[in-house]
Amino acid sequence: MLVIVKSGPDTNDGALGLTLAKEGRADLILLQNGVLFAQKERLRSFPSAVYLLDDDQRLRGLEDSELDERAKVIDYDKLIDIITSGEKVAGMF
Repeated sequence: MLVIVKSGPDTNDGALGLTLAKEGRADLILLQNGVLFAQKERLRSFPSAVYLLDDDQRLRGLEDSELDERAKVIDYDKLIDIITSGEKVAGMF
């Protein structure tokens, strides 16, 4: 299962999406302000794969050195591959 989070860590929707992904052991895709979840210390004990969109990372000024080591930076093509190959997408928060 995949959970897509576009809302930032300081929002209820963002926190809900992260909780849903963690409890469901789903992979997490971070878009827009959701990429801020990939900063060190924000994911804590997240158990699954974490992907963030390279353009959104760049637009928000996040350096690779600021990212959690589990976060994988992807481009749009890889994003489409991940979404279309997943069993189901839980939603966008």
